[in-house]
Amino acid sequence: MSVLFEATGLVLSWKPFRESDRSYSAFTREHGKIEFIARGGQKPLAKLTPHLETAAEVRLLLVDGRQYFTVAGADRSRGFHPIYQNLTKTTLAQNAFLLVDLGTRTHEIDEELYQFLHDWLEFLSELPEITSERAGFLLASFALKFLAHLGYHPELNDCLVCRSAIAEGNYRWHALKGGVVCQSCFEKDREQWFAARTIDDVTLKLLRFALIQKFAEQLRPHLSGNALTSFHETIESFIIAHFPVIPAVSMREACKHL
Repeated sequence: MSVLFEATGLVLSWKPFRESDRSYSAFTREHGKIEFIARGGQKPLAKLTPHLETAAEVRLLLVDGRQYFTVAGADRSRGFHPIYQNLTKTTLAQNAFLLVDLGTRTHEIDEELYQFLHDWLEFLSELPEITSERAGFLLASFALKFLAHLGYHPELNDCLVCRSAIAEGNYRWHALKGGVVCQSCFEKDREQWFAARTIDDVTLKLLRFALIQKFAEQLRPHLSGNALTSFHETIESFIIAHFPVIPAVSMREACKHL
């Protein structure tokens, strides 16, 4: 027998399902990530579709059927209107939520992550006009914080081996092992650390800043071309090393033409 239940969530993504339906993924406060079907969601006059756009907090009435959930009602409780009225903000919201969709499993309740996503939308709503470089930096910062929340918190201050504080210009980054190793430990076991690569001090400072500081503070750092490229490459290597599915588009490419 089918069961009705309610949930409040943020829509992460959607895709066509069968001929005229849509399949949605949403992160909810009560149930974690859930996936559900909207009957007739592809039709031009679908009643529920406008309420299920991204960049909105939605109250959902869902039917728990034998094979999958089906949405029976949807009501937008909070619309973040400045986001979907601006291309840069929309791009940041959609790409960040796609990352969350790829990196989370269904039915794992995580109220802290829900609040993190809600704070991201709040921040984007108030975001002033920014450059494409700044947009890429913000998206990469989101990814770094999200990975840390999932348990892949990078070690950026002490050597992964000897635990001594990292000295400027005397370390390497290892994405798979999740942090920096001092040059001395690297030299002692080059075979173990063969995949470690050099990054400069500016890149390391940007990584520390992006990981610790709130989103609003991410508008402050000066972004030089070389450091920003290295910053992106470092975070993207971290994603490749630990993410279950690699995003089809890099964070730099997603924001390149904004």
